[in-house]
Amino acid sequence: MKKILMTIVVLGAFSAAAFAADYGSAGCGLGSLVFKKNDMTQVLAATTNGTFWSQTFGITFGTSGCNAQGMVKVSMARESFIEANYKDLSRDAAQGKGEYVANLAKLYGYTPDNSYQFAELLQKNHTTIFAANSAKTAVTEINRLVASI
Repeated sequence: MKKILMTIVVLGAFSAAAFAADYGSAGCGLGSLVFKKNDMTQVLAATTNGTFWSQTFGITFGTSGCNAQGMVKVSMARESFIEANYKDLSRDAAQGKGEYVANLAKLYGYTPDNSYQFAELLQKNHTTIFAANSAKTAVTEINRLVASI
């Protein structure tokens, strides 16, 4: 129960970081500049961001309403989640599935449609990620693996 509560808090912090940066659930990018915050237009904003790669470009270069402040919060949410759920995450990663892997995949921006790729990445590299029995090492290794994709 304690771990599930921690998961909810971390995911809540992740979504709060997005809204605190003055953009909706679609995130920063051209779409969030063109479409204002309401449930229906967030779909259009996310589609625009994905189609034109404006979110990736904006995050990389700090344009389109994207800034490093939101990314720092996301990074801290990921690290906190891994530290709080290290043993359960290791178990789920070894199996290549599970609620801890699914929740971490969300923090890394994977959707339900492609989160299996994240699960496979963790399973294939389980020994490297969890060999040191250190949450800090796991964070570093997961970040390295995700960045190399």
